[in-house]
Amino acid sequence: MKKIKRFTTLAIAGVLLSGFARQVSAQGNTVTLPTFDVTLNGQKVENEYSEYPLIVYKDITYFPMTYNTTRFLGVETNWSDTEGLDIKKTGVTGEFDDYKSETKNVESYEVSIPTFKITVNGKVIDNSKEEYPLLVFRDVTYFPMTWRFSVDEFGWDYNYTEGAGLVIKSTVKKAEEKKVEEKKETKTEDEYKDHSKAVFYNGYYYVVKTNGKDYRLFKENLVGQESKTVSDKEIKDIVQDGNKLYFQADNTVYYYDMDKAEVKTELSNATVKDGKIVSLEKDIYWVNAKDGELYSKDSKKLNEGATVNTLEKKDNYVVVTFNDDKDAKYKLLVFDKEGKEVYKLEDPVEDIKIKDNELTFLNKKTDKTQSIKLDR
Repeated sequence: MKKIKRFTTLAIAGVLLSGFARQVSAQGNTVTLPTFDVTLNGQKVENEYSEYPLIVYKDITYFPMTYNTTRFLGVETNWSDTEGLDIKKTGVTGEFDDYKSETKNVESYEVSIPTFKITVNGKVIDNSKEEYPLLVFRDVTYFPMTWRFSVDEFGWDYNYTEGAGLVIKSTVKKAEEKKVEEKKETKTEDEYKDHSKAVFYNGYYYVVKTNGKDYRLFKENLVGQESKTVSDKEIKDIVQDGNKLYFQADNTVYYYDMDKAEVKTELSNATVKDGKIVSLEKDIYWVNAKDGELYSKDSKKLNEGATVNTLEKKDNYVVVTFNDDKDAKYKLLVFDKEGKEVYKLEDPVEDIKIKDNELTFLNKKTDKTQSIKLDR
């Protein structure tokens, strides 16, 4: 009975959102990664190294309804502070993106339960009364695909066997096919296709598109509707940092301010490696593509001879870990919003967390968990 329950009330999940951090309950709900294969529209899903993997909660499978995942399955999502999360079936499918990550996922994680308003095809979902509530994991909303969601609402077909695992097929057509049917004409060479991962911010999607020759940053609110370029610069990749979208062009790093709808120069004569750049109040931290080392906004090296492993913001701090290079002195650096270096460590670490100005991590050299109170 447990297997039947697991696969007849499978799960799908949510969209990258901005501004809902205060509308989720405290953590304490544990999820695991599925141990079976999952195939979506013929595409096998890679969970082990995915930024947004499928998860299992109370024996129910959940998967992330990110921008690209929803479009791939013919579903559109929209978010606003007043109306919450709105999910609709569109009948148009987009490109697949498995959101690959360099970090291997572990077996279990903690998730939160959202309390914001949720609407599916015009029907309001009372998450507090759901047997399998929507979840939030890595700032992405996940919700269970019961029969009414997968079949009644979205019109999907799914099947599970021991050999093939979970197989889901959406009964939708590709965007190009839909346009041909609606316009009764073939696609022109000037039409743009999605090239990058999409960023959702304040009710709009931002995505780099290409027509095969040029690459431009577009802003749109729905699939194929109100889509327009925001810059005439050649943009191939974007990295979000709050209200900023960073991109490179001609050895210059720019950012697009999504609140002010302006493009501004951030760094000159600089090439950022793998999109590793973050800003925090008074400074910019970035990884130079030439040597892989950490630099400040004024192009000053912050840990001579050490190549960066990870660079991220955590609770109003910038946390940087470094590879075990021969000339690397420090393996961990932490900066506050004033640009002050508030902690450094020569030992390698993992499982870094910051909460209420307290830094916690596993020291890989001593194999012990350490907690440090950070000065503000």
